[in-house]
Amino acid sequence: MSLQIEVTPEAIAKLAELGTEKQADYVRVSAEPACGCGRIGYRMFWDQELSQEDEQIKAAGVILVVNAESRPYVEGGILDYKMDPMQEGFVLTNPQAQTGCSCGGH
Repeated sequence: MSLQIEVTPEAIAKLAELGTEKQADYVRVSAEPACGCGRIGYRMFWDQELSQEDEQIKAAGVILVVNAESRPYVEGGILDYKMDPMQEGFVLTNPQAQTGCSCGGH
């Protein structure tokens, strides 16, 4: 079964813009527990290498790559691009992944 991620129109537009400035072949999406108590941290970065365990998703001419370890945290997620006065960037949310942090983080 292939990996399912919803990519919003805002994220597609930004990926298309970044695709014209390509720094590498792929955009890797990774996720892992951020603090040992269940909170998930997500990252995106340019990458040039693939492994056999990577899954690929094409969005706006850019190939998103997710490794096997990140898949459970990314599956069913929503990739969006947010811009407000305090921050700008990609945001991956996943209603199926745990949220919150019992050690005092948010």
